[in-house]
Amino acid sequence: MSHSIKKVMCGMCLASLLAMALPVAGLPDSISYDKAFAAEVGTGVGTGAIKDGSYKISYMIKKFGTEQASVMQDYVITPGTLTVAGGKYYMTVTLKQGKQITAFKVEHNGTLKDAEIVGTNEAKNTRDVRFEVTDLSKKLKAWVKIDWAEVNYFHEYDIEISIDKDSAKLIEGSSGPSSKADTPAGSAPIEQKPVVDNNVKAKDSEQAVTKPALSDINGHWAQTAIEQAVAQGIVSGYEDGSFHPDGEISRSEFAVLLGRALKLEGKKAELAFSDRTQIPEWSRSYLEQAVGAGIIGSYEDNTFRPNRNIVRSEIAVMIVRALGLQRDTSQKLSFADEGDIPQWAYAEVAAASSKGIISGRGNNLYAPNAGATRAEAVTLLLALSKLK
Repeated sequence: MSHSIKKVMCGMCLASLLAMALPVAGLPDSISYDKAFAAEVGTGVGTGAIKDGSYKISYMIKKFGTEQASVMQDYVITPGTLTVAGGKYYMTVTLKQGKQITAFKVEHNGTLKDAEIVGTNEAKNTRDVRFEVTDLSKKLKAWVKIDWAEVNYFHEYDIEISIDKDSAKLIEGSSGPSSKADTPAGSAPIEQKPVVDNNVKAKDSEQAVTKPALSDINGHWAQTAIEQAVAQGIVSGYEDGSFHPDGEISRSEFAVLLGRALKLEGKKAELAFSDRTQIPEWSRSYLEQAVGAGIIGSYEDNTFRPNRNIVRSEIAVMIVRALGLQRDTSQKLSFADEGDIPQWAYAEVAAASSKGIISGRGNNLYAPNAGATRAEAVTLLLALSKLK
């Protein structure tokens, strides 16, 4: 090695040693800089180092005692918001199905306490809840209660909340304490009312709860069918005593009602849909029965699309399969919009129509691609239960 190269290398080594030993004027040392950066964006420093302000932060709802995601993860919006104020740390999360999630408690100082309701969005059916966190690096024990009268799902269970403190990112312009920092504009706290249903028994009790009479079906064309379906345990109303007969119904919800109407008890099929992780837990057993019976299948891309509103042509196909009717490939339908009926459903619509099971809407329209209403779904399923 030449003498000149050795001199350069020695100079570089000396410069490196000096740089580590002597801080540059005007700049923090590397440890101080790391802490300062971490305090702003949350890169793993303890919570005590985070400055006052609000931070977007990732979190996961896990099955209690495991590292697996809980079904509850599907009913929260991420990321959440971490608010740091006066040395205390508060986590705000948004719950989907806000009306159906009737209780949400988080452990603090060894006791499960109701999370504070800091906002609600009635139109989106969401609720913002906030709770204090003492250590972001540890999982928080929590408890949730779900009262979903529409699908007769009443359940409560323990969960754990795992917060990724390294993901925290300061929300620009936020600083200082704020007791309502995460409340959406125009929202207000809401009073929680328990869901009741006369067909379901309360947990750990043989006493059935009572449900008020449905308040919005008087005079409706499907009133009698709805009342009969409620009496048979096929469907129930909302927690406020309403039924929303003209509201639409999702594919998951219809699968549940279908299973109840037909009292499916055959062999369950393993759900192999590519979007099976999106299927709500409360509908899985019913869906497994319906798939096993050959009533429900997937879309061409192997999805089920559980949260999509079911359309009238899809219902016709399911009804024909459930009854084992012969597909009518020769009948020409007389509906004014028969040209809009998908080819994959045309024969089934014809078969169900010829049996008087389904009918059109006003102006002789079948509306094959329109979402089915709750009243229509209940009426068809009630008729189906009598034919089966």
